[in-house]
Amino acid sequence: MKFCVAVACGFAALSVFAGIEDVNLKDFPRLAGETDDAPRFMRAVAAAPNGVLAVPKGEYEIAAMLKVTNHCSLLMHPAAHLVAVKPMPYVLFWDGAADYHALSVYEPDGRIYDNQGLFIKGGDIDGRGLASCLALANSHHFTLRDVVLHNGKRTGLCVTRETGGHLYELVAENIYCKTTMSGLAGNVGIECQCADCHFTDCIVVDYTVSIRDCGGANRFTRCHVWGGTVPPKGMDFKEWSDFYAMNKKLVQAGKFDAAAEKALLAKGVPEMLENSIAFDIRSWGGVYDGCYADTATIGYNVQGGNVLITASGFFNNPRMGLRKSTAIVHSGHPLTVCDCTFTGAANVEKLYEGNGKNLIWRNVRAERGANMAQDAAKLAALPEARR
Repeated sequence: MKFCVAVACGFAALSVFAGIEDVNLKDFPRLAGETDDAPRFMRAVAAAPNGVLAVPKGEYEIAAMLKVTNHCSLLMHPAAHLVAVKPMPYVLFWDGAADYHALSVYEPDGRIYDNQGLFIKGGDIDGRGLASCLALANSHHFTLRDVVLHNGKRTGLCVTRETGGHLYELVAENIYCKTTMSGLAGNVGIECQCADCHFTDCIVVDYTVSIRDCGGANRFTRCHVWGGTVPPKGMDFKEWSDFYAMNKKLVQAGKFDAAAEKALLAKGVPEMLENSIAFDIRSWGGVYDGCYADTATIGYNVQGGNVLITASGFFNNPRMGLRKSTAIVHSGHPLTVCDCTFTGAANVEKLYEGNGKNLIWRNVRAERGANMAQDAAKLAALPEARR
């Protein structure tokens, strides 16, 4: 009987969660003369101030930026596909639209506004090379979860200060950024300009800079970035995919030899890997825990300070053709690297570029590459005076 009661309570809780929307986009069709879905989105948002807008499965053409400024949260079906069809800054810009530099935000009647449960969940936002995908601004807490960000022109996700405000305590989980078209070299998957945010289980594929941290005291946990699916110039996606599969089979059969490598390198570097950076760390006080820089020109580009890279990894997939790769580039500001594993699978990778100052290097395993193991031993033996 107790078990049955527990199950019944569980179903009741699910039913309540399933009905949390205040407004559903399906109730806001296109009006006469409307040729895209942006106007109906904005009507639905306007109808749900400090509420929840549900977005069903479907293809939505967006010809003008969707800007949310009334604290409306978005609950989107995983197959709700918002696609840019004209140039614009972002497909979706969520802005708390208040002075979040202040310690508290107030209602017009003087009461403290303290809704810390605002969110965007689900959905696939596709810039299609015409727009960046998603911007977040102005909040004292916000949850972003289970969102896919395709083909951002400049960025997939930007946690931004561009409207003059401030955002902290973003909790971003299971964010997937991926480029699936050519011509977007130089874009950034996730850029955080704000502080005290948490990114967990985020994956970035084929943005030239996968994650750029310009804020302070941000935490990145189990973030995996990699690239190489966008083909070298002069090849289409199918040709490159088949060529990669052929080389993978040669490696597995022990037949990937000098001739096969020469043929691979003749194709050129996949477009998004040229001058690529997995983690571009420009902030102070950042922590990178359990992160994985998988195939980039630079794994961790550390220009900020008081940075901790722990239990993290670096790897260069030799089948992508990248023959110039460095695990860590270090400006000389305080950096701690501990309990990490770095592998140079193409046997040409460098472990570290920098002067070794302000560096604490502990329990790091490095192998292959261009003397990566030897260089790791030298860094571990640096005298305290250099640190």
